[in-house]
Amino acid sequence: MRRLRLYVDDRGRLAMNEAGFSWLAAISLPLWALQRRLYVLAVVALVVGAAVNVGLDSGAQAIAFVVQFVAFGALANRLHRAYLERSGWRVTAEEPAPSSASPGR
Repeated sequence: MRRLRLYVDDRGRLAMNEAGFSWLAAISLPLWALQRRLYVLAVVALVVGAAVNVGLDSGAQAIAFVVQFVAFGALANRLHRAYLERSGWRVTAEEPAPSSASPGR
């Protein structure tokens, strides 16, 4: 089940974390990381993405793309939650994420 968590730090800043697959991270991990102010992760993602595809033929690049797509989308929100908790952010609210299905169905 997907969950939303609201974190607060000592300076009163808020951050929201949603558990589950992240489509933005799957499509572009650097953009997802910049949106969450994870600048080092954004640079590392660019370098790793470029390094993995250098010297690979088109078939291997397609396989690498699919593996990166699934791995980044599945792990991104977990990494964000771990970063928040290790950096001293505290959970102030937690609830189930809203369902994507419409209520009339």
